[in-house]
Amino acid sequence: MARRRPQGRSTGPRCRRGRLERGAASWVTLLLLLVVAGGVYAAVVFVPAAVLHYEVKQVVRDYGNQAIKNPDDERLIADMLTKIRSLKSEPGEDAAGRKGMVPLIDVDRRDITWERNREATPATLRVAFEYPRTLPLPWLDRGLERIYRVDLTMDQVRADWGPAR
Repeated sequence: MARRRPQGRSTGPRCRRGRLERGAASWVTLLLLLVVAGGVYAAVVFVPAAVLHYEVKQVVRDYGNQAIKNPDDERLIADMLTKIRSLKSEPGEDAAGRKGMVPLIDVDRRDITWERNREATPATLRVAFEYPRTLPLPWLDRGLERIYRVDLTMDQVRADWGPAR
């Protein structure tokens, strides 16, 4: 004689599959959604700061390349600082207490290390400085304090592209 399944609650894989087909979420689905949401939140917080830091390094490389032909270090540093300050600004108060747009990255001239080494082969230029950034954390009403460092050593040799045509 064949056994009949009791009416009502069923056990086994058919029951689990049926429940998931009705739209219920498993713990794995919820975990994946939490991981994706955390990744998006981290990207919103950290990617703009990383892009801005990359832009700062590109400005330093640009002025390092200009230093190959221009021996006026003070002028190069002043122009580099002006360019870095113009990258991004935010509403705030300046040193005099006036409200307006202030640079997000404000590096002081005294904090920059600009060293030419002409005795090295090839000649090099080292530019180094640090700047603090407060990264706003959305929905938490807090900020995360980070120190970004730029320390680049660039060679100072003019490119030899062969004989002039």
